[in-house]
Amino acid sequence: MKKIIIFNICILYSLSAFSQKGNNQLFSEYEDTLKVIADRVMNLPFEAEKRIANDALIEYLTEVLSYEKSFNYHFDSLITISRIKSPDKRFRIFNWLLKKDNNTYEYYGIVHYYNKNKKKFELITLTDNSNNIRTPEQENLDASNWYGGIIYDIIYIKKPGKKYYTILLWDGNDGYSTKKIIDVMYFSGKNKIKFGLPIFKKNTKESQKRIILQYDSKTTVSVKYSNEKQEIIFNNLVPQRKGLEGLYEFYIPEGTFNSYKYKNGKWWLKEDVDVRIKQKIKKYKKPKRGLSPK
Repeated sequence: MKKIIIFNICILYSLSAFSQKGNNQLFSEYEDTLKVIADRVMNLPFEAEKRIANDALIEYLTEVLSYEKSFNYHFDSLITISRIKSPDKRFRIFNWLLKKDNNTYEYYGIVHYYNKNKKKFELITLTDNSNNIRTPEQENLDASNWYGGIIYDIIYIKKPGKKYYTILLWDGNDGYSTKKIIDVMYFSGKNKIKFGLPIFKKNTKESQKRIILQYDSKTTVSVKYSNEKQEIIFNNLVPQRKGLEGLYEFYIPEGTFNSYKYKNGKWWLKEDVDVRIKQKIKKYKKPKRGLSPK
């Protein structure tokens, strides 16, 4: 514990002295420090130690992202932190996890976005409260009450009206089951982010605000977006045997695929979709002068 505190004091002194120089290498120096701290959040043996390192990570990451022009710095060496930018370049999200002593996960996120009204980049912190959200498929959530995970894709389909982004997340859950989440994120009001919209449709009457797929942690499930088809394709999940219906830690891929197809501002469920790659074969044209391959 003492070693971590001394380490953090040394980092603070080093970065404070360096930032005063106004050197162009400032972001690189922050990155080197963040890399060390992020590794501690991921790999220290005990949760209490991880949390001390995590507090330092939030502090220094927030500090460096407050600098002008930091939005275009990639931070590529932060391999334990997801860094993903929206397709329209409006914002990016720094996102990571803390594995707790009970083998569950807590997720953290910082949204780095451009405020058009103030004409500058600002930060919004995401607070994971997924353990206390009882009906997540139907809840309106926000940055302070977020169903957390690691965001691995951001989908933006341009249309008239308010901008919203469909996000795909991974959640390690509890060691027995894993989750993949399909959610909606949008900006609303002054410096506010909201999650969830009733645009996931099974039919004309039923809708959900987000989709949560839970399955056996020993198996692998694919949830991917096809830009060409404007479709989110995922494995169809079934219980391993009869009598396990509703116990999602025993669900596995069945071999077929379902999808949510985008149409008129909604994601419509399609079952048993064909995921085979269809290649167009060019029609053979006979060459001039009568020459033809064998």
